[in-house]
Amino acid sequence: MTLAAVLCCAMTTTTLTSCSIEDNPVNNPVAEPDNRAEATIMYYGNGGGNVDLALLASLCSCHKADPKSFEKVNFVSQFKFSTPNNMIMNNWVENLAKYLGSNTIRWAVNPNEPNAYYRLNTVSEFYGDYNADITNPDSLTNFINWAAKTYPAKKYILVMADHGGGYMPSDDLPESTASAAQHRGLLYDDGRDSRHFTVKSLARGIRQANVHIETLFMQACMMNNMEYQFELKDIVDYIAASTYTMQSNVSFNALIDEFAKPQTTEEALAAFCKATVEGWENSDDDKTYRDLTVTRTANLNKLGEMMRVFTDRLCDTYANGTDVQRQKIDSCTARAIKVEEGRPYYDIAKYISSLMGSLPEVYDEPFVTQLADAFNSGLVAQNYSRYLTEHNYQVDYSVMLGAKGFYFYTLWKTDAETGQKVPTYSLVYYPDGKREWYELVPDENYPGSYLFRFNSESTPWGSTLADTYEQLEFDRIVGWSRWIKLNGQIPSLFCPHDLNLDLPDGDVSDNPQLSPRY
Repeated sequence: MTLAAVLCCAMTTTTLTSCSIEDNPVNNPVAEPDNRAEATIMYYGNGGGNVDLALLASLCSCHKADPKSFEKVNFVSQFKFSTPNNMIMNNWVENLAKYLGSNTIRWAVNPNEPNAYYRLNTVSEFYGDYNADITNPDSLTNFINWAAKTYPAKKYILVMADHGGGYMPSDDLPESTASAAQHRGLLYDDGRDSRHFTVKSLARGIRQANVHIETLFMQACMMNNMEYQFELKDIVDYIAASTYTMQSNVSFNALIDEFAKPQTTEEALAAFCKATVEGWENSDDDKTYRDLTVTRTANLNKLGEMMRVFTDRLCDTYANGTDVQRQKIDSCTARAIKVEEGRPYYDIAKYISSLMGSLPEVYDEPFVTQLADAFNSGLVAQNYSRYLTEHNYQVDYSVMLGAKGFYFYTLWKTDAETGQKVPTYSLVYYPDGKREWYELVPDENYPGSYLFRFNSESTPWGSTLADTYEQLEFDRIVGWSRWIKLNGQIPSLFCPHDLNLDLPDGDVSDNPQLSPRY
């Protein structure tokens, strides 16, 4: 025992502060400088059949960033190309398509080297196996771990880039049967029989990584929905996503430059969100619905608590209330604002707002205020295309909506005589796992309305509502499936966006009542 230690032990009989662990230089080494980058942006992408060129063009925007920003921010990419045949069909030079098709490349963006397009002519080494399954959660985890180890940083941002299709139970089959899904969840791998990430497999791929992903940006369509937000809320701190379709060009130069600045993550994401949507304006037509929202996931727990109360009251009123109350609820459901023509996604804020406005005896003013505050507390930034902004049309999260436990996937076509889009068939997915086709025919007695005509025998869709939707974190907290099963009114088939209807002048943020009944 050293003399200092002996003295310290002896003096403890009279004082406990004369010798403390803070005084020992062995326990308090001089802090070494943190040489990590401020941020590493990890881009995990796939050509998805027809977007190879568009996504690579988006990656080229990295070279528009300030070269000095790369002293603080890393940008690394893993990109899998579509199949050779799909690349040729989408205007690639045949030799290059056959060389790159179904292969994967990894690289780090260097401002002093050629951009993504020019790199393709110099690729001499591919990453991994030919036609590797990039939708395997382990593949994503492996990429995150490699990027973090090779390019360590204080913050990590993950970009998931490809087609997106939001959430439907038929897209969210158990992983053992996910290859049977017929529509898109997230990342559509045309080389692997259209396999894609489900909400569960995406969460697992991120959760099992060695580092914490602070921000998840989904460069994919229709991913700003409640089902994905709640599944990911305890895994990442921020989620950036679009409710409507997303243009492929993204301002990655702004993402790099903003994270290189001495500011908070929220300030960086808000600036990136604004720059990206403004960049879309050059290619948008006059009536384009575009949006990008950044969500603070820590506040979703409070929103979930309030939505649970909202759903409890809605279900109780529909089951035990008056006929007048049920009629009001049915009217709101029949006119719910659909955000995509085929899929069963509806604007949840407008739907909730219309229900609370119709039932003031169920949802008093203090409750409405509390729910609105909980909803808004999670919003870091929201930006919309010019057309929506000019009409004060706020785009909010989507949620799946159905009736009696079933939901629709609707197919549309353009009428040869009128040039208007009209629904032709609906695939009806029942909660017990059956699926049926119904033909949609105009109702002669009610112009603009349609009748369902049974068209096929039942076939299985691969799972059940109980094994998919009811396993979601969103449903566990909110119990939304109770309303899907109890509701007796089929929600609107029609989507103002895809029907290209004019928005009315003035403030139409609260349930603009655009969707016709049927």
